[in-house]
Amino acid sequence: MVDHVELKTFDDKYNTVSVWDDVENVIGVVVIAHGMAEHADRYDDFAKRLNGEGYVVLADNHRGHKYNPDGDLGKVAPDSFENSVRDIRTVVEYAKEKYAPGVLLLGHSYGSFLAQRYLELYADTLTGCILSGTAYMKGALVGMGKLVAGVQRALIGGDKTGKLIDKLSFGAYNKPFEAQGQRFAWLSRDKAEVAKYEADEYCGYPLSINYYYYFFRSVQRMYSDKVRSVPAELPILIAVGSEDPVSNKAVLAEKLYKFYLQNGLNVTYKVYPGARHEILNETNRAEVYDDMVSFIDGAFGQKV
Repeated sequence: MVDHVELKTFDDKYNTVSVWDDVENVIGVVVIAHGMAEHADRYDDFAKRLNGEGYVVLADNHRGHKYNPDGDLGKVAPDSFENSVRDIRTVVEYAKEKYAPGVLLLGHSYGSFLAQRYLELYADTLTGCILSGTAYMKGALVGMGKLVAGVQRALIGGDKTGKLIDKLSFGAYNKPFEAQGQRFAWLSRDKAEVAKYEADEYCGYPLSINYYYYFFRSVQRMYSDKVRSVPAELPILIAVGSEDPVSNKAVLAEKLYKFYLQNGLNVTYKVYPGARHEILNETNRAEVYDDMVSFIDGAFGQKV
């Protein structure tokens, strides 16, 4: 059963962290960074599997999301992306103090971009990292997103809901999968999992214009020479579905893989044929679970 703990943030707020610690002999800790417009408790099934394998699991709820420390759902304070990265650092430090010195960070989607940034800044605090539903996100589309969000901030205010940006992104993602008859079919081939997502009031909502603006602004800062500070021995796994629209059918995930390789990182790349964005909720999730557990075991020096 998931529990919750409130950790004080660097800016004197409180971040609600989901905790799965039903583990007798702790090998290490997995910290999960969830995706955009969802929440940490959705990782309950995978977290319980990890508990059974000897790993405590912690997952914070990012700014703008469920239990939002910045205020109402969707609204954020300035620099929310960078603040969320610092929140993850707080969770990692708490995990090391309370449970075990070894911590692996698993970031999915938006959480994977937070994790990419975390690697640039704090990789020396980690035992390993998994990037799920991820992409190399630097380019013209990010600049366009920041421009649109910036114009909207100036015209109607940053706290207003970013409906246009939401439509341009999530709406476009779903077009190839409309035959499934669900607004968020792009997440998974498993209709039951998509239905659960769509029925959850803390999933699938458009966030504020400020939220998108700070996301795009921070992504533009990434993919710099800072990546070379990542320890060469740190194991990193990039795992995506071949039909994931966020990675443009894995094209941008492969670009990230090659970027990391070119900078001397210890990176592994895995593509699941036919899978969409949420590989942990896909029809082949048993395979994904097994692969991730195997990678995590390897990162912690367990026999595989």
